[in-house]
Amino acid sequence: MQRATLLLLLASSYSLAAATPAAFNMSFVQSIVERVAHEQSWKHTPVFTNGLVQLEQVQHLLQWLQQNLSVASYIFTGTTPLISDQRGLRLRINTDALSLLFCQGPEELIWQHMDHQLRKLHNTRLIVVLTGQRLALQQIFERLWQLQFLQVLVLHEQRLYGYTPYPKVSYFELQQQQQQKPLFAGRTHNFNGYVVSTPAENDVPRVFIVPDAQRPGEQLVRGFGYHIMAEFLQRHNAQLNISNAGLVQNNSSVNMSRINQLIGAQKLEITLHPYIGIEPEYGVRSYALTIAKNCLIVPVRNEIPRYMYLLSPLHWRAWLLLLGSVCYMSVALYWLSPAASGSAGYCLLESLSLHLLLSTPVRIYKPSLRYALVALQLFVLGFVVTNCYNNQLSSALTATLVGEQVDSFEQLIAQQQRILVKQHEVSMVLEQVPPHMQEQVARLVVPSGPDEQMQALLSFNTSYSYPFTVERWEFFRLQQQYAQKPIYRYSSVCLGSPVIGFAMRKDSHFEVPFNHFIMNVQTTGLFSYWLASDFNDALNAGFVRLIDNVDNFKAFSLDTLRLAWIVLVGGWVFAAVAFICEHCVAWR
Repeated sequence: MQRATLLLLLASSYSLAAATPAAFNMSFVQSIVERVAHEQSWKHTPVFTNGLVQLEQVQHLLQWLQQNLSVASYIFTGTTPLISDQRGLRLRINTDALSLLFCQGPEELIWQHMDHQLRKLHNTRLIVVLTGQRLALQQIFERLWQLQFLQVLVLHEQRLYGYTPYPKVSYFELQQQQQQKPLFAGRTHNFNGYVVSTPAENDVPRVFIVPDAQRPGEQLVRGFGYHIMAEFLQRHNAQLNISNAGLVQNNSSVNMSRINQLIGAQKLEITLHPYIGIEPEYGVRSYALTIAKNCLIVPVRNEIPRYMYLLSPLHWRAWLLLLGSVCYMSVALYWLSPAASGSAGYCLLESLSLHLLLSTPVRIYKPSLRYALVALQLFVLGFVVTNCYNNQLSSALTATLVGEQVDSFEQLIAQQQRILVKQHEVSMVLEQVPPHMQEQVARLVVPSGPDEQMQALLSFNTSYSYPFTVERWEFFRLQQQYAQKPIYRYSSVCLGSPVIGFAMRKDSHFEVPFNHFIMNVQTTGLFSYWLASDFNDALNAGFVRLIDNVDNFKAFSLDTLRLAWIVLVGGWVFAAVAFICEHCVAWR
């Protein structure tokens, strides 16, 4: 393997150091590193020094790593300026790395360099070499836990130490004589009762608070976000503590902007609330629960008048085709019908009768073969058309028909349909709008607080439309499953397809096991099961309600039969005109 040593060590950094360079026991360090190499090999070794390590010792260590273990080395000191690239060594290193840190205490600048350069590599192995007093060991391990380094060995005065953060940070000395036991124990799946404290607020259907029916005054947390987190912690022998238990109001809603800020300030490890993401400077998102379309739910409007139901079973092109068929068959029957006797009016009546599956006005004796074939075809056509029409009309009369709905940004702008959006999501919504429409859509956006949007949605305020991910809509649309007329519909006005996941702090110790657990949840179908099973809990708590807007029985009124009356009056007028014309011709 070619020597790939990136030397970022400046000689001037040693001359500027205020303290005298310290002498580390490199032979002890090399023996431990060599033992680790026998257990599991690696290809990269980042070395972090506080500037007090003797230059000759560092150079000798680099040569030894290259010659004996054939690994690439990367040297960083406390005086090396931080690079703006947030990915650090992630570009060069995958996961096959063993890092070395030489320091005296937990407050040195080199810790920040290590945290920055090993971004997304905190699950790799780390050896810390100390020169300070033994009293600093507890502080060292607490600092390591703060940075979420788990696979760690600490070398101090010819002794070897490890630690566990579960259920609280505690360190222990490793017996070097036990050669059969690996120094790095690997990732554990037992958190030994570790307590995860996180708030839970209302964000139906992901997380919401319901009263406990068996214990008056107590509250329970429900929602698929809660179920996933609770099952994960239970499987890994950890406990979930709701930090704001008993303080959540029913009409309140989650403020994800505040929760993300708490994660960024490291006051929160992980959140119960699945969300579309978190700012990179605050934390990371877990493996995707779902990649969901985010579209507008819009009120159902443009109801068709009941008198137009008579035309609804057939498309207007079908009506034109039937009218053409009546006229065409009238001409054909004029030449074929034995009872026509050259009467155009009789042929028109006969064509209508056959199309409507009615008997002809005059009884026909000994019809010709051609007439019999035409009549048979018209009988089949009339049978199919009248039965389909009756079935469609019967179905239409049992429901409420609506016309064209909002399904594009153009229609949204034309109808001036306002959009109620949470204040911190306004910019994300407008980013998904076509550029030439952003200004017009921005006028329709109404910023609101989380509580205000939740109250408007739960009260079915049809003055607004709302951006909804598809998994949230699948939950809320269950309210309309018994409704004769739906109140909302999921439109085709979409605002991207965000990735829904759990926000957690950078390099969280939960990241790897939690991602694997989410994959298992998806493959077993538990996500869909929890989404549907929580509807009853939300119904009992009053977050949702079943809509039963079934119309009472309505008898046909004159207005309902308006179209029939128009046809009848039009026929009378046409008959009167024909009657007058016939008399005028006879008088002349």
